[in-house]
Amino acid sequence: MSIRAILLNLADRGVTGTYDLHRRRKKARSVYAELTDYYKKRPFLHMDARQRKETMDHILELENSFQGLDHVLAKQYRREVKAYYLKGLGPQCYAKYAKQPVKDKVVFLEKGGPRSAPNGYLSDVLKAQGKYRVVMIGAQLRKRSDIEAYENILKFYREAADAKAIFISSANEFLSQFDLRPETKLIQLWHGLGILKKVGYSTIDNEKFGRSRKEAEEYDSYRNYDFVTLPSMEQAWIFEESMHIPADSGKLLPIGVSRTDQFYKPDIIRKGYEDLHRKFPATAGKKIILYAPTYRGRLSNASAPSAMNYRAMAQALGNEYVLLIKQHGSVRNLPGYPEDLLNTFLFDMNRTPIVGAIERLLMIADICITDYSSIAFEYALLERPLLFFAYDLDEYYVDRGLYYKYDEITPGPICSTTEELIDCIQHIDLCFDKQKIIDFKNRFVGACDGHATERTIALIEQAPQAARP
Repeated sequence: MSIRAILLNLADRGVTGTYDLHRRRKKARSVYAELTDYYKKRPFLHMDARQRKETMDHILELENSFQGLDHVLAKQYRREVKAYYLKGLGPQCYAKYAKQPVKDKVVFLEKGGPRSAPNGYLSDVLKAQGKYRVVMIGAQLRKRSDIEAYENILKFYREAADAKAIFISSANEFLSQFDLRPETKLIQLWHGLGILKKVGYSTIDNEKFGRSRKEAEEYDSYRNYDFVTLPSMEQAWIFEESMHIPADSGKLLPIGVSRTDQFYKPDIIRKGYEDLHRKFPATAGKKIILYAPTYRGRLSNASAPSAMNYRAMAQALGNEYVLLIKQHGSVRNLPGYPEDLLNTFLFDMNRTPIVGAIERLLMIADICITDYSSIAFEYALLERPLLFFAYDLDEYYVDRGLYYKYDEITPGPICSTTEELIDCIQHIDLCFDKQKIIDFKNRFVGACDGHATERTIALIEQAPQAARP
């Protein structure tokens, strides 16, 4: 710290504040040096399972403490570790293993855990068919340390290097620094059945949400794509804009989205009810309201919306309904709920993963409440009542942006208060326009007819219609 900086800090913070700042920055430099040693020397490669776990836990603790010590240095560290793996070790690893012949193998990559709503059903079908070896890898990004996440990505590179196909379901930067071998297909399933809120290149230089143009060009999240499966051609223009894929490239395919085939399977729907009632007997005999909102804020610090008055909902609707809440998967710090309502009227589905898989919850819900989430597109397949709790519409529209005019596209009532939600639910027969839902379904998810999985699997052997950029 320069003498001038010390004097300025003394004037601004006083002696105690300046000393504390100096102490934190000194500690931050020590953390930075230790983390840098970990990812450059990679000592955990030579440890047994117990030692490796302990080391990875320690690395996570270091990374979590870093931001509070010196956010500027922490940001620099994240840039450097990302470049070290994605620009350095990653391409080298892929090139080494890509010398092997391609095998009858498909690899699923997820940013979080290995199994997800977009890939679960498709991977189950592929495993049952037995033609391809199925490998599922989760980076655990934002769940574990950056170092551990990138080590998981190195495993992905090794598996992907001799695979016939790679399936992903979100934008990611892991394939941005090298070309995939031509024998391997990269197929984007996309994690949302439709897109309402702006994503990708549509949010470039949006200070509150998007990436900078420089970062987007340095790490192109949409490189190497061969196919993108779409729920209908209506939404092709959105993928063209957000991913920079020309509509006439032959890559944007309105063949339906695999996971929606489950909505046409009575046995899967029946099991969803059975699992819920077994885990939570209090739900039996009650109608089900599902509240499944998207997150607020930037993805890196996603938070849950907090405007719904759960006590008012319980008081007005508790005799007839139960409320299942499923927060967006990117929300790390899940909210708490009133203890006396939990497991009587209100049920926290994020902390009940087996029962709480989003596709299962959609199938068993009598009414779905959402906001700007793509959940609305999936739920429309069931032709049941949809309510939109958009209490912060004006703010959200400015901060994030939407592809459509909200009041023109939503196939159900838009509510801004809990009282309005309650009134709609109490008079659901008057509020629910089934034809509006059907028209919405036909327009936006018309290709999801129960046979999307077989068409998606056929892409593994299909020759791409356009060269990769």
